[in-house]
Amino acid sequence: MTMTFFNRTYSQVLATVLLACWIMAGACSKEKVEAPYPYHELKTFKVVAVTGDTIQAAIADGSIILYWPFDEPVPATITPLVTVSDKATVLPASGTAIAVKDSVSYVVTAQTGVTASYKLRIIVNQPELQINSGTDMVGQLGANLSIGGITYVIPDLNVTSAYLVSAKGVETKCTINGFTELGANDYALEMATPDVDTGSYKLKVVSATKTVTSEKAFVKVIYPLPSVVAPTTAITVKRGERFTLNGNNMRGMLAGRARLAGGQVYYDLELAEFNLTSVTYRIPADFPLGNYNLLHTAFRNYQGVTVYQRAGTINPVLIITE
Repeated sequence: MTMTFFNRTYSQVLATVLLACWIMAGACSKEKVEAPYPYHELKTFKVVAVTGDTIQAAIADGSIILYWPFDEPVPATITPLVTVSDKATVLPASGTAIAVKDSVSYVVTAQTGVTASYKLRIIVNQPELQINSGTDMVGQLGANLSIGGITYVIPDLNVTSAYLVSAKGVETKCTINGFTELGANDYALEMATPDVDTGSYKLKVVSATKTVTSEKAFVKVIYPLPSVVAPTTAITVKRGERFTLNGNNMRGMLAGRARLAGGQVYYDLELAEFNLTSVTYRIPADFPLGNYNLLHTAFRNYQGVTVYQRAGTINPVLIITE
């Protein structure tokens, strides 16, 4: 009886021990130690521009090449969104603002501690500049000048500049006041006419990484056009006498003319003299008598063409007596 009890107890203990060992062995067999991830790849790099467009970079051979659209100004800082291999980390971290002018490298570190460096390059994806120099652009000294037909220029004063180039190759920088969009990628430069000698100039435009100089000297810098102070009362003179009109910038003045009230024929006035602030005309001996409702001064423009200007709107403006 005692032996039977002992055998039974021994069997139970042995079974319990074996069960415990089996459980422990099973538990041990399920535990796995994961090796550190060795991957350290920069997978994606993108930037959201001010306009809301997403700019995706190309990544290859340790370089991050971000092709920036030429028609969007490059900001001082960007905030890239970056993804890397699983379990890896990156510095600067995704969402960290960086200065565009700085030379920035991104370092990706794997769990194993192995690193890979990626250098950021920003390239403005800009076509070659074009200037349409087929039509003369005329700018008066002391006034503003609008030059159209500039294609693929970046409308940003920080990266775009313009110069007038003389026949001797002397460059004079222009002050650009702004840009007017004329069409798809086509702009006019709004600028102050530089203080240079009158004459014909080529236009040189520098915009980001591109530079172009016009084939023709199509920018014409001229003196300010003559202007006349309108008479407030009729000018009364006799044949052979003179009268003077005041004004400004009176260069290249020519013979004037007048038209009788109710008539269609103009009669020439002899040019006596002129300076920058006045012009004097002489009444010819055979000039028709009467009241004249139109009086014109005249000057020769930069193209050699005679241009007439009306001097006053009163009627009569000129009275010729005996």
